[in-house]
Amino acid sequence: MQANWISKIVAFAVIGMAALSGTGNLAHAQSDEATLDRRLPSSQTEIKMSLSPLVKQTAPAVVNIYTKKVVEQRQRTPFFNDPFFKQFFGDRFGGAFGAPRQRVERSLGSGVIVSGDGTVVTNHHVIAGASEIRVVLHDNREFDADLVGSDERTDLAVLKLRDVDKELPAIPFGDSDAVEV
Repeated sequence: MQANWISKIVAFAVIGMAALSGTGNLAHAQSDEATLDRRLPSSQTEIKMSLSPLVKQTAPAVVNIYTKKVVEQRQRTPFFNDPFFKQFFGDRFGGAFGAPRQRVERSLGSGVIVSGDGTVVTNHHVIAGASEIRVVLHDNREFDADLVGSDERTDLAVLKLRDVDKELPAIPFGDSDAVEV
């Protein structure tokens, strides 16, 4: 009986080791494929076919959008309305803690300049409810912006930069019929 038990343990260990050694080879094969995919372009043609030139060309038209929104909140706690709490403290804390308090909520998003005069397309959720919109360009120039319009359903918004003194880098809308994939 003892020998039968030991032979089962040995058989289980051998099968387990064989299974684990097979997965090691599989992982090694996958890492070789990943290494091959990450190699740098070696010729001028490969560089032109990569996204690098496209990123260099379009990056100046991508902007950061900083927004501020004033939010009113009431600081409430369930203890102030509790009869047991009121038995000891009365209404002493009810008024002070129930008064509205303002706080500034800040957010950050991105957008794209679509015309040189300072028209920017971004997402609606980036600017929703904002009381102040500030746009920072690739070269660190900053502009205040006005909301031209937005659509919550499609999550799109259009901004217009204020006080643009010279033509800005832009990515104009293209013709979808002329796109090659």
